[in-house]
Amino acid sequence: MIGIYLSAKNDTEGFRIPVNPPELPFKNTADGEEFSIAKKGTVNVPKPMKLTEFAFSSFFPADDTHYAETQFREPQIYIDQINKWMAAETVIRFIYVGGSFSVNELVTIESFEPKDQFGTEDVDYTISFKKHVPFGFKKMEVVKKNAAKKGAASIKQPVTVAKKEAPRDNPKPVPQTYSLVKGDSLWKIAQKYTGNGANYKALQSLNGIKDSELRKLPIGLKVKIPPEWTAKK
Repeated sequence: MIGIYLSAKNDTEGFRIPVNPPELPFKNTADGEEFSIAKKGTVNVPKPMKLTEFAFSSFFPADDTHYAETQFREPQIYIDQINKWMAAETVIRFIYVGGSFSVNELVTIESFEPKDQFGTEDVDYTISFKKHVPFGFKKMEVVKKNAAKKGAASIKQPVTVAKKEAPRDNPKPVPQTYSLVKGDSLWKIAQKYTGNGANYKALQSLNGIKDSELRKLPIGLKVKIPPEWTAKK
């Protein structure tokens, strides 16, 4: 089934043409330029094609009809939407499907001419479109050159490049170790190094010792001592 759809803003606005037009002509033209050359006559220099243009005529029915392709809407709804797009210079999507070819293009509405029919409330209209090619502008950077003094030769001055010193390594202090002897505990070791056995938790955390292992530490186990403990000694 042939259908023509107009939409904008990621399909949040739009509609299907309620009554298909009898034809949908497309116009593709090139922008060739003619020149007159002596003893040769007129020649044509080919140039890139112009943007595709197309238009059609149909009508918006004033009443619900069996031949309409969509659910009935008042003609004014279609007219207001098209005028809104044109006033906002909105780029819309034009989709044509179901015919011998299909179209899915970004376009601009170039003209829209609604008119009343005599003897009916239907609204005739003619609408034309032009293909839209997205584009953008690149920011141009102007490089300023130092003007040489008048009458003096331009002499290139040597450029001194300051070498950046490599960042010095800041090695972390390596903790000392203590080998357990018979009768030792983390409490006693903390008491020995800090004067307060209650600091044994720091030892336990640094060495990854579980609470269940505190009472059965093997003799000869090397325990890492926090660097700050040895610094205070």
